[in-house]
Amino acid sequence: MKNVRNSVIALALSAIAAGSVFAADMTPKTRDQVRAELAQAQRDGTLISDGQTGATFRQAFPGSYMQPAASSTVSRDQVRAELKEAQRDGSLVADGQTGATFRQIRSN
Repeated sequence: MKNVRNSVIALALSAIAAGSVFAADMTPKTRDQVRAELAQAQRDGTLISDGQTGATFRQAFPGSYMQPAASSTVSRDQVRAELKEAQRDGSLVADGQTGATFRQIRSN
């Protein structure tokens, strides 16, 4: 019985200590920080517009917000080389609706 009591006390003390450690990391934000976050969310469309679905304003009204600039990982010369190769081997898409390539169209 004494061991159970000591175990319960030790468990309670460790839970209290763990809770205070986690609470030490959580510092409250100032009013200015909250206002700045709100203004930023309004500007970039990340503010939640529909609480039921979790959709943001950017998702609901994509035309109202600037899209991030696309960045390419290949050079212009690499793209040109890939295009020439696709033209040469017939893997270039000929029909945008079906996705059929020149090779597939020629074989039919």
